[in-house]
Amino acid sequence: MMWNKIRILEIRKGAFESLSYKDDNANEKNKSNIYILYLYVLPIVVSALLLLIGIFITDNIATYLITSISIFAGLFFGLLFIVTERYNSKKAQLQSDENEEVRNYLIRYKNFSKFLIRQISYTIVLAIVLIFLMALIYFSPQVPRLDLWGYGELIRIICKYIFNGVIYYWGCQFLIFIIVILGNTYVMLSDDINNKATK
Repeated sequence: MMWNKIRILEIRKGAFESLSYKDDNANEKNKSNIYILYLYVLPIVVSALLLLIGIFITDNIATYLITSISIFAGLFFGLLFIVTERYNSKKAQLQSDENEEVRNYLIRYKNFSKFLIRQISYTIVLAIVLIFLMALIYFSPQVPRLDLWGYGELIRIICKYIFNGVIYYWGCQFLIFIIVILGNTYVMLSDDINNKATK
């Protein structure tokens, strides 16, 4: 089936699991589950606060957000291939080296690359979902308002809260993963520079 090739749940699971491992050891998990706090609790709190304050995404704001997220999605697509290419290049150069320090560096680089690929892939999925939801908000004024037995306005308000709440929730996760990817990229590149400096 075509759906079996769209591994969205697998991508999400891999990205979330990558946050529970130590940076330099893919076989050892962190004892702390702090990532649950900022990936689940924080987005819920932020979403609830924004909705309670009465801040909603308008069609004009949706236009700017769609443009910004599209730019990030394009950059992440490029970064996805760069990370893979760099790892393959490092592997070809260093896998024959018997030096234990070099081999440990290659293992760390492999783990960083694997985690980054998972995180970047899920961030791209979030970007696509957010763009789709905000496109619905952008075109919503053009949808004719139906009475629906007198509940049309109530249904419209409920949908407004649901759509905005979901966008805020996944938008927070999107920003969090951007920060995580930035941090992991920084660590990986720093480790790369330090390794070159010691040669």
